[in-house]
Amino acid sequence: MKIHVSSLNEYSFCPRCIYLRHILKVTPEKSIDQILGIIGHGIRKELSLRQYRMISGIKSVDEIQNRLLDELDKIIIDLPFIYREKFEGFDYSQYIPQIKSEILREINVLNEKLCGMIEELGLQRSLELLTPWKVEFTIKSDELKLSGRIDKIMKFDTLIPYEIKTGDASEDVWEGDRLQLGAYAILLEEKFDTLIPYGYVEYTRIHEKRPVLITEQLRRRVINTRDNIIDILNGKIPEICSHGSGAKCDACGYKEECYKI
Repeated sequence: MKIHVSSLNEYSFCPRCIYLRHILKVTPEKSIDQILGIIGHGIRKELSLRQYRMISGIKSVDEIQNRLLDELDKIIIDLPFIYREKFEGFDYSQYIPQIKSEILREINVLNEKLCGMIEELGLQRSLELLTPWKVEFTIKSDELKLSGRIDKIMKFDTLIPYEIKTGDASEDVWEGDRLQLGAYAILLEEKFDTLIPYGYVEYTRIHEKRPVLITEQLRRRVINTRDNIIDILNGKIPEICSHGSGAKCDACGYKEECYKI
């Protein structure tokens, strides 16, 4: 049995989600907010992964804004081909104007950050820092009983995993995001026989990357969470609202089914 790394984040949100989705096979209907989230996730993730392409070959930082806008239009065309499975069952095109208006505001922030980076470090160094070594790197381990796909990996003196998040950011790093990144670091360490001291969670809505130290405590939480998920998959039924957060329940697509069971 292998646990997908994304399940660590799901468990951190609420253990009942694991039980409802994986054991009872509950599939909640997508709300408009969830559909908007799926589309927004795809666009924001692609903008993050393509940053190095958008500054490659520029002669002046004044070109970046137009490059960003052109790439946004390309991404919107590419979305249904890249995220085909996620876009099954609904007409995504009707939601594009609303999502695009949100992302246009975010692009202004990204433009400022890229311009500032190039002005401070130069184009060549900026390209080095933005060009991934690997993108959507699939990794698994029989010994660790974990599998997943890392959004991007940078390679400098060490390997640096990145987890791209397109939702709202907290003041620090959400615990579920921290667990995901920690799991990816452990998997990379095993595969490449190296030490990974840190990684980054990239919050695309605010265009910030936040460092996460891969400490002993984080490694232990990753392992404990993995084991807790395995317990659920083996028959343990988690309590309703064990996290004690009404806000989580209100935002959960499983809420209606959860309280019926």
